[in-house]
Order: sequence, then C-alpha cells, then structure tokens
Amino acid sequence: MIPVFLLLLATIDSAFIGYREAAGRNALIDKRAYYRRALIRGALVGQIAVLIVGVITAVALFSSNDADALFSKLESVGARMLTVYVPYALILLITFLIRAFPSVDIRSITSTVIFGPFTFIRPIVVLAGAVWGVIAAPGAITIALTGLIVCLMLGLGGTLSWLRSRGLIH
Repeated sequence: MIPVFLLLLATIDSAFIGYREAAGRNALIDKRAYYRRALIRGALVGQIAVLIVGVITAVALFSSNDADALFSKLESVGARMLTVYVPYALILLITFLIRAFPSVDIRSITSTVIFGPFTFIRPIVVLAGAVWGVIAAPGAITIALTGLIVCLMLGLGGTLSWLRSRGLIH
C-alpha cells in the first residue's frame, strides 16, 4: 500500500504544481476550465516522473541479490516519507475544497494564507520527507532513489514552465 499512497501523493503534488504554474497567466474571469486543465496537465506530466522512478526501482529490485530486503528498505523509507507528505497534502486538499465556494474573498484568503506559504515551503517539505525517509533505511540505493525523486519533483514546475514557453502546452 505504501507505493500506492506515494503514487497518489506524487500525482496530487504534480496536479498542484500544474495549478501553481498556470496561476496568474490567464485573464479570463471564469477560470475553472483553465485551472482544471492545468491540474490535469500537471498530474499527467508528473506521471513521467513516477514512471522514471518506477522503472529504476524495478530494475534495482530485479537486479538485487535480496529483492525482499531491498523492497522492505524501500517500504520503510516510503512509510516515513508519508508521515511528512500526507499532512501537507491534506491541508492543500482541504484548501482546494474550501475554494469551491463561489466567493472571491474566500479564494483570495486561501491564496494568501495557505497557497502562498505552502508554495514557499514545498521544497523544504520535499527535502524533509526525503531525509526523514532515508534515515529509516540508509543505503546507496535508497539514497539514490530518494535523491532522484527529490530532483524530479522539485524540477516539475520548471519543466511545466519550459513546456509552456516552447508552446508545447497552453
């Protein structure tokens, strides 16, 4: 179940990155469809990162002399990562639900009080979860995979911006 939860959180995080990357780039008054596409686009681009990590993890497991022990170590890392990432994601999800109310004031306050600060601390949360996870089962493979995850997830916003600047997404 831990890999499934991490996949779900990576997808949610990627969707939020898509939303954040699209924010402030559209003059429409009714932006619901625009932001919905941004959320979906972010989630889909995030699946590329998930696929990369999944393939490398599968190769590591298949080439390991003790795949069960390695999987157990990776699960320990993932379980500890979840203790950091789940509360952060829940706050953002609840905030998105609050934004469903048709009030400009509520949307403005959620952007100011939650989305702004949480966007600012996201890299710290990503790094903190990674370090907290690796402490559970340090080793070359767990550190390398966790480092890859951190690089991919922190680079996702830049990737979406690059795709937009090249006209590959709108």
